[in-house]
Amino acid sequence: MKLNKSPFVSLRTKFLVLFCLMITLPFLFSGYLTYQKYSTNVEREAKTYSDQIVEQLSINLERYVKDIERITIAMYYDANLLQILEKHKIATVSGNYKSIEEQIKMSQLIASIIIDRTELEGVFIFALDGTLFSNLTETIKGNWEPNTSAWMEQVKQKDGGLVILPPVAWNYYLNKPKEALSFARLIKDPLTNRELGYVKVDLTSKGFEKILSTVKVSKNSKLYVFNESLQPIYPFTKEAPLPSYDEIVSTSSSDIITSLRTTGYGGLQIVGTIPKEDLLKDARKLTSFTLWISVVSLIFAFGAALFTSNRLVKPVHHLQRKMRRVQGGDFQERATVYSNDEIGLLTEGFNSMVSRLDIMIKEMYELRLREKDSELNALQSQINPHFLYNTLESINMVAVKERNNELSQVITSLGKLLRYTVDKQERFVYLKDELAFVQNYLNIQSFRLEDQLSAEILVDFSHEYAMVPKLILQPIVENAIEHGLAKEPITIQITSKAEGQDLYIFVTDNGKGINPERRKLVEQRLIEPERHQSGLLSDKKSKGFALRNIHQRLVILYGESYGLSIAHTGPEGTSFCIRIPFQWEE
Repeated sequence: MKLNKSPFVSLRTKFLVLFCLMITLPFLFSGYLTYQKYSTNVEREAKTYSDQIVEQLSINLERYVKDIERITIAMYYDANLLQILEKHKIATVSGNYKSIEEQIKMSQLIASIIIDRTELEGVFIFALDGTLFSNLTETIKGNWEPNTSAWMEQVKQKDGGLVILPPVAWNYYLNKPKEALSFARLIKDPLTNRELGYVKVDLTSKGFEKILSTVKVSKNSKLYVFNESLQPIYPFTKEAPLPSYDEIVSTSSSDIITSLRTTGYGGLQIVGTIPKEDLLKDARKLTSFTLWISVVSLIFAFGAALFTSNRLVKPVHHLQRKMRRVQGGDFQERATVYSNDEIGLLTEGFNSMVSRLDIMIKEMYELRLREKDSELNALQSQINPHFLYNTLESINMVAVKERNNELSQVITSLGKLLRYTVDKQERFVYLKDELAFVQNYLNIQSFRLEDQLSAEILVDFSHEYAMVPKLILQPIVENAIEHGLAKEPITIQITSKAEGQDLYIFVTDNGKGINPERRKLVEQRLIEPERHQSGLLSDKKSKGFALRNIHQRLVILYGESYGLSIAHTGPEGTSFCIRIPFQWEE
């Protein structure tokens, strides 16, 4: 049983799809897992590395803050500085005045403390009366204004502790305000704890940048430093305002890796950020490189799959073409064995099967011919020819003697009929001989049926010498008489025509005809094998068997395209057609 529920898909297509899936899916799956694993490892390692860097920066910044703090604490241990600040504790009516001696002492003190500290912009001592002392005597103002020194309130609240101020533009520089990061402390009298002034150390950007700017985890990684009040003090930038501490820390962790540290001294908050995009860039480069290698490998693999599928499918296609030719009736076809595998064994089995079928068909053909000859011989041998001939001759002499010409003619026709049937020498005869035999048969039937039967033989003279199988017309004529004869007289007409290389012989009657159901049954039984016949048509003495026998003989002799068929039928009349190839005696 053949199932045909799904559309046809060639074997080659199935092989290619299977190979592609077997190659591509494992590659994609393993590539995806490798990328995920590598990305996770890179992210984890970057996080660890970032934490280590921020921790080291925290230690370095803490050490640096302590160094700057020593500068501010040194002010507490210099008696001259304390005396000078004591003098300038209260502003006089005539204004704040600093002598040359005071200025020299302050400059020498500051210079001795910050020697070789090139990253310092300057050290400034703010007296309470508004006097400003510094190592930069020529580039700063001599006084400060309380309304421009809001930072002092923040330092005062610290009560002598170190305060780190964010970079702002300080206006005590002469030329123009300079932006600097500052460390500031309130100076108090060690004995009385009274406020004497403020010390302030301004740093250039080089100071912090020397420690921080060289640290770069990735191209877009950033480092931020905030003071205790979470004011940004690094990086120094004149561009857009720096993001606040809360904005940086609250950044989505799915996009950025953040590392946080607080220095144990100075309270600086160090924040390092690394975009995950930067971390995955190398992973993507590696993945891209691997992908290109894999694509090239896949192309070679697909090419190998295509080549392999062709090698596998080519013998199958070859075998399929040969099978179609055998299916069309060419049993001389043989398939070429291309490989020593299952397909090769299948091809060898096909060749063996076709060879056996060819032999069996030839044997069956010869067997059927011998069977038909045996049937004909059996029919011919049922009567002793000499006895019949002598008897009929005696009867004919009596009929002639009694002047009964009609009876004499019937007896003569019967004799000719018997001579024709018992002649075992010929299997093929001229069409004119077959027509003469039918004419003798019609003479006998006309004598029996009197005026109920008439016949017309209108065969073209040029067709009379065509070779036809013996005894193919009489059974059809007999069938027309028995099944077509009704109350009305019947006329049987035999005609012929040539078409191409074929000869058509028609036996037509104007009898009662065949209804559609009966015609379908007759046509079906003409082509059925003998073992499928049943009922009356299976009886070898019946006319149904005679018609089937004629058709089968013609098929065996000439092929499937030849035989006996019903050319026309209806309520009145039936026409049988014999189609055979034109053959002449050699």
